[in-house]
Amino acid sequence: MNIEVKNELLNLPSLKFTVDEIVFDHIDTKPNWSKAYSMLDELLQKMANNYNTTIQRNNGEIPKSSTYWVLYMDIAAKLIYFTGLSHAHLIDEQDDEAKLHIVKLYQKSAACLPNATLENNEEFIEELQKSIEEIIPQKDVATEITTNHSIEECLAEFYTLTKTYE
Repeated sequence: MNIEVKNELLNLPSLKFTVDEIVFDHIDTKPNWSKAYSMLDELLQKMANNYNTTIQRNNGEIPKSSTYWVLYMDIAAKLIYFTGLSHAHLIDEQDDEAKLHIVKLYQKSAACLPNATLENNEEFIEELQKSIEEIIPQKDVATEITTNHSIEECLAEFYTLTKTYE
């Protein structure tokens, strides 16, 4: 699966379309969790590699806020969530380590989401919280989600995730 890059920038409309298509075809319409996970995880890996390359080109600096990066992070947050959701349907119910990993993906998704207070994003945050409660219903585990108020904070959170893909 290719991600279009032009002038060192991802083609975000094309990437969003690809993510939406995978979610529609393999999660919403006729769930095929393994195929969804495989395809979404591959896209997340490529997006992480692209971001790490961008950071390297910027001498280790997080990119400056722009419309491009807001859109980039919106797609990244949703991609992280749906990757975690599809993975959640593939794990053994007794695998506590995998459950904690998925909860961390959900938390990272919320932390990467720009403009989390917008109405449509508030619904997304509620869905994230429900997904966390489904996978770890007990309240004794740290399952709080935190959203960031600036795009720079979102970009920094995404960078902590992308370093695990190096």
